[in-house]
Amino acid sequence: MKILFDYGHGGSDPGANYRGRKEADDVLRLGQAVAKRLRGAGVVVHETRTKNETLGLGARVKRDKADKYDYFVSFHRNAHSPEKARGAEVFTYPTASAKAKDLAVQLQNALIRVGFKDRGVKVANYYVLRNTRSPAVLIEAGFIDNSDDNRLFDEKFEVMVEGLAGCFVDLKVACGKS
Repeated sequence: MKILFDYGHGGSDPGANYRGRKEADDVLRLGQAVAKRLRGAGVVVHETRTKNETLGLGARVKRDKADKYDYFVSFHRNAHSPEKARGAEVFTYPTASAKAKDLAVQLQNALIRVGFKDRGVKVANYYVLRNTRSPAVLIEAGFIDNSDDNRLFDEKFEVMVEGLAGCFVDLKVACGKS
């Protein structure tokens, strides 16, 4: 299996931020931890960025189209209005393949098991979902502007990494239960 991980934002685009915490940093940390776990299980994981650097949406899609991947996974943290919204959600494109939809459900279930409120699997017309060739999903790992979600993100980080990684190690088994 070969996967392309995309860590949203970066460099001059920190993404959402709250009380000094930056989305670009959180998703890089999370995605790289999942990638490390997967590599240890023999999965090939490529990354759109490996440090805090600026990378446009076109470059992210170009990277996907430069090789053949089983999945394209974009990591994000959500934001709305401080302390007003919470929970995790995973997005697919409206015409996503069954493969992408199945992965989205597995990833969402892994995030819910960590303790995030279930905001569901949703569809969206996001650039990276619309323009990638690989089956694509976009993860929103809690709200960065919600203290409870940040506490879950930090305190259950290893559990979250194991659960998300489990979705790729064996997609026929529920995340985190392989």
